[in-house]
Formats: sequence, C-alpha cells, structure tokens
Amino acid sequence: MLLVPSIEAGNMIGKVLLYMTGGRGAGVILGAKKPIVLTSRFDSMETKLLSIALGAVVASKE
Repeated sequence: MLLVPSIEAGNMIGKVLLYMTGGRGAGVILGAKKPIVLTSRFDSMETKLLSIALGAVVASKE
C-alpha cells in the first residue's frame, strides 16, 4: 500500500515501481461507499483484471 499526497504522484510512483521491478499491480481507491477500480489506458489486460478482482474482493468484505 502506498500513501501519496495526490493521485498524480501516486500514479508516477506506482508506474515507476512496477516498471523497475517487473511486478504486477492492481489499483483501487478506498474511502468511498464502494471501492473505485483505478486503471489506465496503458495498463495491460492482466493489470486491469487484477484491479477488477481486487475491487470485488474489497467490496465483498464490506
């Protein structure tokens, strides 16, 4: 989990970390009534699927 001052800073840090480590990621914004799935048009299909799956898991825990 990363805590960042703005969505732009989080986007930049997250993309750099994933690129440099060759990792996989999923993005969900918490704090709303339901989780918000966060994807980018440049994300791979796998990253988009992982984000949707994470959003579903978080929503089912509420």
